[in-house]
Amino acid sequence: MSKTWHVALHEYSRHVFNKRFLLGLLSVPFVIILMVGLIFLIVAMETDARPVGYVDFSGILADPVPPPEIEPPDKPVEFRPYADESAAMAALDHGEIQAYYVIPEDYLETGTLSVVHAEALKDGPRYQFYDFLAVNLLRDTDPAIARRIVESDEVIVQSADGSRSMSSDSWFNILVPFIAAIAFIIAMFTAGGYLMQAVVEEKENRTMEVLITSVSSNQFMAGKIIGDIAIGLTQILAWIGFVIIGILVGRVKLEFLQGIEISPQALLLIATILLPAFVMVCALMAAIGATVSEAREGQQMTGLISLPIWIPYMLTGIIIGSPNAPIVVALSLFPLTAPLTMLIRQGMTNIPAWQIVASSAIMILSAVGSIWLAGRAFRLGMLRYGKRLKWREIFAKS
Repeated sequence: MSKTWHVALHEYSRHVFNKRFLLGLLSVPFVIILMVGLIFLIVAMETDARPVGYVDFSGILADPVPPPEIEPPDKPVEFRPYADESAAMAALDHGEIQAYYVIPEDYLETGTLSVVHAEALKDGPRYQFYDFLAVNLLRDTDPAIARRIVESDEVIVQSADGSRSMSSDSWFNILVPFIAAIAFIIAMFTAGGYLMQAVVEEKENRTMEVLITSVSSNQFMAGKIIGDIAIGLTQILAWIGFVIIGILVGRVKLEFLQGIEISPQALLLIATILLPAFVMVCALMAAIGATVSEAREGQQMTGLISLPIWIPYMLTGIIIGSPNAPIVVALSLFPLTAPLTMLIRQGMTNIPAWQIVASSAIMILSAVGSIWLAGRAFRLGMLRYGKRLKWREIFAKS
């Protein structure tokens, strides 16, 4: 057993402390931060925070109520009153304001107003002025009702049995399991790729001839699988740490981050579905490495594993629309499509207990079978240099 752990430790340390691994580890949070930054930049570019003027002939804004608070990344716009259009036009010509609205005396009857600008108003200032006008029109209405009118309706979608509900404020909670599944799959293929490449390289440079004199094939393969699973878990834990830090920092100013919740069912699925899937994929990648004669050939064969795993992503619309449809349940039970399917479904419905148990049992059996397959492929193919091991040889009786 100690030899297995020696192999695992060697496999773990030679990859984790490699510059390529560290770059890959940091690249995901870097890309996420870059994407979030680009979104904020685009929103900021769409918001011109220069003041907007108005000329009110209707008296609605004679003693104005302050406009509603603006959530980041939008910037609040100042609204300046002017006695007449000539004063507003002079301010516009001098660049003191970016535009001004003219509210006619019969606004309450006609509902029409005009805007004067040198350049077209962006959506941010325009919608802020509409909200400013709305709260003043509703100043004599109950504050709670006025707030609901300005903020618009909140539609809550609820399942027929009442077990699940979803609103516009909970959209991020639906994305969390989906994002977690994709991150897990990326880490899974990264670790499996390391394992496959290591097996192929050790066959090519004949390291196997030295290794098999001091460690059995079962100990060697078990150690490599343990080491590469630890590599993948290191990636996942590091990314989870980045996400937690990002949420803790972002929720100070971003309201939608304050309601993030991870359901117990999602944690159960991660433990019973994703972890066995992790072992299964790593073992299958090792088996591929043991059967091929060079690393490039092994990379081409990984498509046979990766394509089915991403099928649920391509069928996201169907899974979200009918999370309990027969085809979706079938995808939840098939080992290669179960991880992503189950995590997407978890965000949309309460998955029946029997399906979780059945899928977990299938995943665990698949993981055990994949380890057996990898060990057998390794024993049969470890000394075949330049010659490919045929899959029917692996399943043939010895």
